[in-house]
Amino acid sequence: MLGVNTESIALLLHRNEKSGTVEVTSHKIVPAPDAGFTLGAGRLFNQQDKTAIVEILSGNKESIAFVPDQVLARDGSGFNMVWYTLPRQAEVHFRDAEYRVPLPLLIYAKFEGQPLRVFAAKGRARPTPETKLWIAPLGNINTNGTMCGGNVNLAEFRGRDEDRAACERFAVEARATHLGDTPPVKGVGSQEAYEAFMAKLHEEQARTFPASRLLPAKARNGEPYRLADLIRAGGRP
Repeated sequence: MLGVNTESIALLLHRNEKSGTVEVTSHKIVPAPDAGFTLGAGRLFNQQDKTAIVEILSGNKESIAFVPDQVLARDGSGFNMVWYTLPRQAEVHFRDAEYRVPLPLLIYAKFEGQPLRVFAAKGRARPTPETKLWIAPLGNINTNGTMCGGNVNLAEFRGRDEDRAACERFAVEARATHLGDTPPVKGVGSQEAYEAFMAKLHEEQARTFPASRLLPAKARNGEPYRLADLIRAGGRP
């Protein structure tokens, strides 16, 4: 029942009689002086609204939650998120070999309806909106940060720790079988050269990734691509 301690949401269905198109708007029910309650301003029903309703029905709604240190940006639902991993050693996989190599700081972006995107950044500091993005030195990578994962599919992303971990495994541990539409590293023009580059890092037991070999990510206008640009575009290039 409606009450001052009850959170209530109303859904309105709008059907165009000519086209048959149906749209849904969500409205908060708000207290109104001397009038009980009234219907608040409406907005198109979105994933955040779906999540809020599920939380209300399940009794799992939390008034506040901790944000993991690695998360750089997210919306209220957690379905749209940007996060990062610090430089680290990792296993990279090729058709017939595996190499343990250092990777730079990697930035991941997962937006609802968009594929996972991965970029690199220089240094170890937590990225800021002005942080310049670089092509991630990974196999199967494209200029816009997407990757070809072969027959590997990512499960639905809901912003949980396990969802982020699955994305990271998909990006780093997927078998590198070919180059994408960009060289992953400066001076590397073929799959064979890329594997030789990683093999050398492995043999030399390199402790850090050579930042001088990173290639800059570019915006459509040719300017350096920044973290703020990625977030503002909702993951789109």
